Amino acid sequence: MPKLMNFKLQIETGEPGMAGPVLFTINNHKLPLENIQGTTDPGGVFEGGFDVNSFAHSLTLVGPEKGQWHIRKIKVDYECGDSAPYTVTFGEVTLDETTEVNIWKDPPLPTFDV
Repeated sequence: MPKLMNFKLQIETGEPGMAGPVLFTINNHKLPLENIQGTTDPGGVFEGGFDVNSFAHSLTLVGPEKGQWHIRKIKVDYECGDSAPYTVTFGEVTLDETTEVNIWKDPPLPTFDV
C-alpha cells in the first residue's frame, strides 16, 4: 500500500446539483476539501484537493447532507510517495445522505517488456 501524499478532484455535476461543502473521508475521517474552486450547481465543475501524507486504507467522496447529487464524472489525480503521479476517471454516480463513492485506486503496476 503506497503512501498517499495528496490528491486533487475534478467533479462534473449533473442534475440535480448539490449545495453545501464537498466532503470526503480518508480512513473513516470526514474532512472538507481544500483549495476549492468552481461549483456543484447543475452543469458545474468543482475542483478541490487535500494534502494527505498518510497511508490510504480508504478514500471516499461523501454524498450531500440532504437530497441527491448526480455526478457525471470524477477525475482524481493522485501523488504517492514511491510512484509516478497517476490519474483515474470514474463514471456517473448519484449520491445522497446515506451513500459514498470509493475514489481510492492503487497506482498502476509497472510494465516492462519480456
